[in-house]
Amino acid sequence: MPSESKHKLSIVGIGPGSPGLRTWAATKAILSSDFVVGYKPYLELINDLLPGKQVFSSGMGKEVDRVAAAVDLQERGSVALVSSGDPNVYGMAGLGLELAERPSAVVILPGVTSFTAAACRAGLAFRECVAVISLSDLLTPWPQIEGRLRLAAKTQMPVALYNPKSKRRDWQLLCALEICGSRDVLVAKNVGRDGEEIFYTSSEKLIAEESLREMINMTSLVIILGRGTFRGKAASEAAINLVGIGPGDPENLTQEALSILKSSQKIYGANRYLQLIGELTSAQKVTHSGPCPERMAARLKEAVQVAGAGGKASILTGGDPCIFSSGWRILDQAALPVHISPGVSAFSSVAAKAGAPLVNDFALLSSAHDPASLSALAGAGFAVAVYNVKGQEIAPLLQEIDPMRPVVLAQDVAREGENTMILTAEDLLAAKPAGFRNTMLVASAHSRIEEGRIITRRGYENKYCY
Repeated sequence: MPSESKHKLSIVGIGPGSPGLRTWAATKAILSSDFVVGYKPYLELINDLLPGKQVFSSGMGKEVDRVAAAVDLQERGSVALVSSGDPNVYGMAGLGLELAERPSAVVILPGVTSFTAAACRAGLAFRECVAVISLSDLLTPWPQIEGRLRLAAKTQMPVALYNPKSKRRDWQLLCALEICGSRDVLVAKNVGRDGEEIFYTSSEKLIAEESLREMINMTSLVIILGRGTFRGKAASEAAINLVGIGPGDPENLTQEALSILKSSQKIYGANRYLQLIGELTSAQKVTHSGPCPERMAARLKEAVQVAGAGGKASILTGGDPCIFSSGWRILDQAALPVHISPGVSAFSSVAAKAGAPLVNDFALLSSAHDPASLSALAGAGFAVAVYNVKGQEIAPLLQEIDPMRPVVLAQDVAREGENTMILTAEDLLAAKPAGFRNTMLVASAHSRIEEGRIITRRGYENKYCY
């Protein structure tokens, strides 16, 4: 058995592209590494962090080579293996853990993922659920992708489509649009990068107008709206800001969020959020009591007063504002422009803590009210994250899940008192965990537990021998 390297291997999510959407944790990991390894276009996005580093880059289709290089370099120094967006969202987490000599020693740093950044830019909020599916069939057979699309369409889930179209692969997008039926659609191109373009259209228009589809490429996301989506208006800059602060650790704040908080006169939010930002800003911090609609209305009213006096106000949400937060209530009531600053989502933080449980297609559910939906999604190969799970809800949720499927149950991830259990479904049921405020994540198909981490095969074995 090989000895464990004394040097750290970090798989780092750098966000969609702009420095403002990087977390401080990602920046620190890259700056403290001796070697930085990544896909050349992604390394160009972090040029400001690379002076003095030994950099190893490669082109498209060389994922295994990059990870192998990172593992080899770990013998010589600390290594940051760069992944755009979030490492668990079609990123390098799964392959990195597969090839690492010691999976337990690999650090995975979550990042803002592109579909949530796009949603925030467009004022789009997911209040009940969302499915995330890649249309690339290089690593996943098309019949599996089509089956997942049909399941999402049957339940009217909103669907975020990654890799929607390339020069050689153009029919899958049409097929996905036809399967999902008549719906509003958000198209987001180059999110957080030069040439960013975000607009709403409809599935009918995309099907009918080839010129519209020609605007879509591999740097684009297509988000098909569905049940529980809220469509509001967002501004690129505004005196009123809705700020996602991530799941807990202040190091998960993006540079944009930190800049907004430091320049705000007043910040509104739950006490636990205000305590997390602590001494990062000298702004006055205000909380409100009462039912959620009343709290959000009071925060907006006071934020409008601050803006009217020429100041800047921020309203905090945990995680990301577009994922199951009450931030949509602000957009629904606001007459003034609101800027939405994306954050690291709770599901990303839970996944990073557990290893690589969702590097393939996945779905997010806002609550544990529908065990049948969870079992159907898991049965189709999705990873599934369920928010706000109570202890007594775990048994009904897992009763139809493959007993050997890896599952994460996480409470207060990235906060004081954090507790994370990584077990098979069978063992988690036997453990009979209690408590509340849990996030439960059923790992993707083709997952296993090794050294206390979940490793999921992304499908690279279909292309390479390793």
